Amino acid sequence: MSHRSLLVRLILLTTLAAKCCSQSVSLLQTLADPIPHSVHVGPTGIPCVIHQTWKTHQLSDQQFSCMNTWKSKNPTCEHRLWNDTEIEALCREKSPGLIWPIWDGLSPVERADVFRYLVLWDQGGYYADLDVQCRKPVSEFPVPNDVNMIVGYEAGRRLEETDREKVDFSRVEQFENWFLASAPANPVLLRTLEIIRQKFLWKVQKTIDFTGPGTFSDAVHEFLANCSEEHGIPVEVSRRTGKDTGMLSFPSESKYQFGEWKAWLLASGRVASPGGYASGADPGEKVLEHRFFGTWKKVTALIATTDFVLVSK
Repeated sequence: MSHRSLLVRLILLTTLAAKCCSQSVSLLQTLADPIPHSVHVGPTGIPCVIHQTWKTHQLSDQQFSCMNTWKSKNPTCEHRLWNDTEIEALCREKSPGLIWPIWDGLSPVERADVFRYLVLWDQGGYYADLDVQCRKPVSEFPVPNDVNMIVGYEAGRRLEETDREKVDFSRVEQFENWFLASAPANPVLLRTLEIIRQKFLWKVQKTIDFTGPGTFSDAVHEFLANCSEEHGIPVEVSRRTGKDTGMLSFPSESKYQFGEWKAWLLASGRVASPGGYASGADPGEKVLEHRFFGTWKKVTALIATTDFVLVSK
């Protein structure tokens, strides 16, 4: 082979190698480019991320149908489905001193309860059980743009103690925990986790009072009582002892602020289950619906009063 031919071949190989190298670099740069952020909707302080959890990533048809309502109605929000392995890793990493030491002592349902508080405290966003249907996009939720926490009442009025027992509620003024939304680092959610740790040491056995809506309601009410004199303890005392007995201590469809944290209380009618616990005195167009697919709670009672129907699932 002549020197001229060898030189031509070397030039061709060098050119080809340079071209391939250039393509490889371009490919690596493309893979390294950050994925564009989702378009934010809803209150500005609450990340546009929807968190849900199940044992595995394999869902039933009913679960998938409910999950898809959140994805289809909120296409610009990120959606994250967490399995048991992933929520365990989250707890181990994000709550090594508070919840992780008691993790092995929690049942699967209790771990799912803990997860919703922890993931919103750590990352913020929206949490919904897999048997909750989204009826309106979060961009159309009737809440002010400046709130950084959204919770909903489970009943439309304060229950009498006998009614509370019959429907297996933990509190006479209970907040549901099948849906909630928050900005990261919410002190109400941290307080919920702290109470759970305390109740573990107290050997509290009943799940709804240990990790469920009982404890969550306690933390929310503690926040509400600190909000202001107008919406705090004096109002609570008057409503428990005066002519307003039976009314909610802190009216729904209202904003309550303590420090930089602003909570919006959805009326029970907006988040109720079919038939539900909502009162005619606390109405609201539904933004979501709890279907109770595969619920672990038992049917206990049907109670009718003058303007209030309770249906325990």
